[in-house]
Amino acid sequence: MAVVIQTFRPVRNIQPDDVLKIEGIVTKVQEASGYDIVITLENDDHYYYINRGLLHGLTVEQLSSNILNKKVTLYAIERWTIFTRDGNMGHIAKIMIGDKVVFNKINNDIHEQTTK
Repeated sequence: MAVVIQTFRPVRNIQPDDVLKIEGIVTKVQEASGYDIVITLENDDHYYYINRGLLHGLTVEQLSSNILNKKVTLYAIERWTIFTRDGNMGHIAKIMIGDKVVFNKINNDIHEQTTK
């Protein structure tokens, strides 16, 4: 029962200590079910997504023009579950290109949130 609760517990109130820093080149940006936006990184098998990204005012077209074929830093939720044994949930909390914030929903972060 504890494993089920840990695995399907909602992600809320994301803090800076709750994320993994991942760098890579974006090869694809696409829409997925549930208003999610999926981001694929070169040579990375993880499934990265912005949960309900389309409801946060993001569009696939706008995001593609900003990050496609560019090196980005993703901050994905870090949580061990039976499905994410390496701790990488793939749920993106923040995206940066260099020192420019593209998307951020981390509370108490050094950068301002782009979504509330």
